[in-house]
Amino acid sequence: MQLVLVRHAEPVAAEATPDGRPADPELSSRGRVQASALGWWAANNTGEKVTEIVVSGMRRAQETAEPAANALGLTPVVDEDLAEFDAGRSSYTPVHQRLGSDDPDWQRIQEGFLPEFVDVGAFTARVRGAFDRIVARHADAGRETVLVVCHAGTINLFLALELGLGRPLTFPLDHASLSRVLVSRSGRRKVRSVNETGHVADLL
Repeated sequence: MQLVLVRHAEPVAAEATPDGRPADPELSSRGRVQASALGWWAANNTGEKVTEIVVSGMRRAQETAEPAANALGLTPVVDEDLAEFDAGRSSYTPVHQRLGSDDPDWQRIQEGFLPEFVDVGAFTARVRGAFDRIVARHADAGRETVLVVCHAGTINLFLALELGLGRPLTFPLDHASLSRVLVSRSGRRKVRSVNETGHVADLL
């Protein structure tokens, strides 16, 4: 089987609310166009036999997956454990608005490490568990493809685990980009590509 890992499309910023509710921003207008491009790719890339779409519980991932799900006639499976490492924070600033920031959390991300507020062990355990469940559901899938629409940190951590990398945030991933992991029937996993952007090249 093949896992196609999709980073969500571009979201808007979310200011902190007085009651501290978790931020869960929607896609920006550019992000909606990027999501539509992903839907076009899903509908027209006939070499992919997509049998399942899995999404995190966060709005930006679900809105990114919607056009592809509609094009393929699939109902996305929600797995809350695919959420980003900042799930539960009361505000959200998109990456393109953080460039050049001297915020310590952003500096750690730029260096390839998770922010200090992240429980790395817990994040690793839930990401590993989410992907293990997906693979287990498709253990005998052959050439089927599963689209997993989630987040840059989630995808990066999974790729780092599979590649044995020391830094959990090694790869800069563009919005709506694709990364591929092949899984054999014996369970062996191989990272095939990272950050494919041909379907959204003019939208980044």
